[in-house]
Amino acid sequence: MTSKLSLTGKKWIIPEVLETNGEDLVKKLMANRGIDSSLEGELPDAFAFHDMQKAVDRIRSAIKSNESIGIFGDYDCDGVTSTLQLIRFFRRNSVEPHVRLPHRINDGYGLKSHIIDEFISKGTNLLITVDSGVGSVTEIKKAKDAGMDVIVTDHHHVGKHIPPAVAIIHPDFSDIPPPHPSGSGVVYHLLRALEDGVWDDMQTDEALAMLGMIADVMELKGFNRTLVKQGLNSIKKLTKGPLVELIRISGININYITSTDIGFRIAPRINAAGRMGDPMIALEALMDGGDAIKLIDNLNEIRQKQTEEFLNIAIEEISKAPSGPLLSIMHADFPQGIVGLIAGKLTEMTGKPSLVGREHDGMCTASLRSPRCYHITEGLERCSDLLQYFGGHAQAAGCSFRSDLFDQVSTRLAEDVSGNTEPDDLLPSIEIDATLPAESITLELIYKLRTLEPFGHGNREPVFLIQGAQMEYQKQVGSECNHLQTNIDGVKSIGFRLGHLIEHTNEPVDVVCRLGTDNWNGLTRPQIFVEDFRLSISVENRI
Repeated sequence: MTSKLSLTGKKWIIPEVLETNGEDLVKKLMANRGIDSSLEGELPDAFAFHDMQKAVDRIRSAIKSNESIGIFGDYDCDGVTSTLQLIRFFRRNSVEPHVRLPHRINDGYGLKSHIIDEFISKGTNLLITVDSGVGSVTEIKKAKDAGMDVIVTDHHHVGKHIPPAVAIIHPDFSDIPPPHPSGSGVVYHLLRALEDGVWDDMQTDEALAMLGMIADVMELKGFNRTLVKQGLNSIKKLTKGPLVELIRISGININYITSTDIGFRIAPRINAAGRMGDPMIALEALMDGGDAIKLIDNLNEIRQKQTEEFLNIAIEEISKAPSGPLLSIMHADFPQGIVGLIAGKLTEMTGKPSLVGREHDGMCTASLRSPRCYHITEGLERCSDLLQYFGGHAQAAGCSFRSDLFDQVSTRLAEDVSGNTEPDDLLPSIEIDATLPAESITLELIYKLRTLEPFGHGNREPVFLIQGAQMEYQKQVGSECNHLQTNIDGVKSIGFRLGHLIEHTNEPVDVVCRLGTDNWNGLTRPQIFVEDFRLSISVENRI
């Protein structure tokens, strides 16, 4: 059921049945999320991918015949970690492949004709795409006509036409039940088939696959959950190498690294290279470490500052436009590398799908994000007559079109959103898992909740409702005093970016929160992380 909006304007989705007992609560959460722990522990047969045997045979033949092999990847974390897994495989077999990652500005997304020309000029006999290629029908036909064999490994939306590759390793063409892996997970299954199950330094490849899976926000259920858990266990066992360097510079204790650390601290640093510069920097960082690690760390700081700056510009301009079911903005000054981040922030803030584009040389290159109620890539497909390119997933996509068509694209897509959603769907919302009395928040409960990890899409960190809570010792903290620090029934609590609501904390409140620990002076205590709150229903009724 839903309730009135909170003090931050969010809709709360509260379950009808609420469990409060710690052990029963964990079991209930797992059942609600479709997680069956009895099925965990083994990955599917790698040959469940329909063309896997064709791919294995062709790659082994290329190695044996000393053919020229190329790898084409993508500029994000999933693409970089996919690419590196294949590089490591070929180097184990004394092969040095030609590697090409697209530059976000110079090349755009995906396999392009001029990139095929580059591989042709190098005499490439076999080209393997990772995290890309399933939509590159014309380009792969060009490669085939030039005498080049292509193996596609990808996980993106499959269109009406299939490229003429010698093998397509894609979850949609497999017997593996959903949810399906990202590009790095698909490549990891290819390695399992090529290596017959076990190989030297397998732990690093498991860790790389896990990084891409979390970064690409794959649903962490079924075999995806198994692979991510294995990858997290593997990364904790590493004692040296670039991944260890990256974890250290990110300020993370490798022995306690979590999926949240990966998603919010490791993946953004890898992505920063492709967003702010050249993705080859990230590839070098993960291969060799050293100065490249420091460089992606610096690029991530620049990315954070620019995202905040241009997000504020986007918010100001959108606020001047008439309200509708879609947020859309095009700006010549937006850096191409952060339009997706801006779109994600806008959708998170408003609950509406968003299109954020960069105008350059008469073209608009856009990133799109949407809430769960709307499949943004299917929406683009219904507007494809206006687009030069589109592709992506259910909640994240990209497209390009002539900039003079911006209003038409925005209007058509807005109409599509209206036709496929209800107005109440397009509100920022928080889905609550259960109600807890504050006195039940103990270290024992928090440790039991950790058995649900790894957290991510499809298995988010649990969110709880505390009703009629009394906040004490309230104060605004942080360099800009924008955070709210308080105690809730004796438990230390912090609400990030909620400092402006301090005036509402003298009355009993209903609090939506996550649970964690506070470690100080050798003591570990429960801590409440406040996500949102409202005046308690009893107070509202009295006013």
